[in-house]
Amino acid sequence: MIKAAPDEAEDGVMTTPVRKGDMQVTVTETGTLDSARNAILTCQVEGSTTIISIVPEGTFVKEGDIVCELDASALVDRETTQKISLTQAEALLSQAQENVEIQKTQNESDVAAAELKLSLALLDLRKFEEGEFLQQVNELSGAVTLARENLSRAEESQAFVKRMAQKGYRSQNDLEAERIAVTKAEIDLKVAEEKLKVLKDFTYVRTLEELQANAKEFEREIQRVKRKSVAALSQKQAELSKCELTFKVEKDKYERIVKQIEACTIRAPQDGQVVWANARDPRRSDAPVIEEGAVVRERQAIINLPDYDAMKVNARIHESRISLIKTGLPVRVRIDAYAGEVFAGVVDTVSSVPLSNSSFSRGDVKEYEASVRLTDAVEKVNKLRPGLSANIEIIVAELSDVLLAPVQAIVTIGRDQYAWVRSGDKYERRTVRIGRTNERQIEIKEGLADGEKVVMNPRTLFAKEVGQLENELAKKEAEQSAEGGPRRPGGPRGMGGERRGPGGPDGADGSSPIIPGRPGIPGERGSREPGAGESGRPQGGRPDASQLDAGRVRPQNEGSAGTRGPADFPVETKPAEAGATSSENRQAPALPLPAATK
Repeated sequence: MIKAAPDEAEDGVMTTPVRKGDMQVTVTETGTLDSARNAILTCQVEGSTTIISIVPEGTFVKEGDIVCELDASALVDRETTQKISLTQAEALLSQAQENVEIQKTQNESDVAAAELKLSLALLDLRKFEEGEFLQQVNELSGAVTLARENLSRAEESQAFVKRMAQKGYRSQNDLEAERIAVTKAEIDLKVAEEKLKVLKDFTYVRTLEELQANAKEFEREIQRVKRKSVAALSQKQAELSKCELTFKVEKDKYERIVKQIEACTIRAPQDGQVVWANARDPRRSDAPVIEEGAVVRERQAIINLPDYDAMKVNARIHESRISLIKTGLPVRVRIDAYAGEVFAGVVDTVSSVPLSNSSFSRGDVKEYEASVRLTDAVEKVNKLRPGLSANIEIIVAELSDVLLAPVQAIVTIGRDQYAWVRSGDKYERRTVRIGRTNERQIEIKEGLADGEKVVMNPRTLFAKEVGQLENELAKKEAEQSAEGGPRRPGGPRGMGGERRGPGGPDGADGSSPIIPGRPGIPGERGSREPGAGESGRPQGGRPDASQLDAGRVRPQNEGSAGTRGPADFPVETKPAEAGATSSENRQAPALPLPAATK
């Protein structure tokens, strides 16, 4: 980048020629060094505990070395109690497992007994149908046949005795005896026939139905036994599941306590230098401190083990310039502890959301976190240490062979930019169109020529003319407002405008502009026009959100006729329209050389 020529004081007026040259558009911020591969050792004990011993800060340790010991006395007591609970749960689980096996055996026995009863019932039914009933029928049928034979013989005997009695060979008593014998034989026959009928018509049917009903009942009994067996087994299995779950819960509790006891001894996961995690918060008086005897909570960082071979810079980017920052952009890094030495880096990550605490002390202005990875050789990087302050200069764009002017030589009024150019022994006001800018220089696209000398402090030397232009603009906008006409974007002074890219009208990326000389931003020099007095923005104060609108910095007293510093002009403006007659666009007549000022 070609620096502007030294200012020239002619008749007490500071001027400098505009020249063609190269310019880098950069974003400068401050940040803090950190390791890109940082092992963070945290407290893994539930609740809180106390640090018993810790390795002194700065000690170099090897992988596996003990670096911190936490108080585990309460955990040891809990381990003993939990061990008893675990043993009881294990005994109940074993008993439940045995109960399940016993129930399975009992179920098998009950089902087998029911099936046996059914088999016996079916056998009784078959025995009756194919054995007992036929036997009884045969017996009663034989009795009927025998009774018939007896009746036939009695009748024959009666007939014989009757003939003999007629001949006088038998007595009347013999005849009466034969009659009684016949009657008895008839009764015996009738009884035998009735028994056979009862057997076939009643006894058989009743016994058959009874045996069949018994068989069906035993079939149903088998189903009941099976269902009862399933229910009983399910109950035992449910008890087993309960005991298994209880055992698992108690075991998990025990193992967790054991792990926490082990976690009370913290070992180094890698080689490195011990750094206590004493990241104090300036907004809190009760920020946690790491030391012996300190109480630490679960997941609280205790020790950092940085890898010095890979370092990075964590920086905060103002919201007005975050759209300019992309991953992969080259960065120049300067470390306060190594003055004069420049480190190379590249933008590694850019946060997509603002920091949650960035507006705590900065009003409504938001900031985004960006990480810059150092790309120099390990031998150069590993001498750095986390926590060192660093200044980063992100190279957003590089312009070649463009016309450049100092930023303080340009005055913005509304949406127009002006420069005062020396012409012989007088000065004339020019409307210019600007492009990209950085903290020191601004690209001139139209309105100036190479070699022309511009006034370095126009707001001081031409304060009256600047005030007239601003008053005319305010009056014109007030008239438009009273008539209901359109207003310039960004309030009565037209400072809002539309968001434009850093390339001006010809820009292709459409990103937010770089605002030159923004005061108060870390790593950026606030600009204040020499001699501007209260009209310039003071150094050291970051503009709040009310001063930022689409990449522009609004005046602090917007709408007033007060003057503004060179940091107030936007990145680009439209060229003066042809034929314009307003005092903003027409070229001012040459002014006589002002008197020399001390």
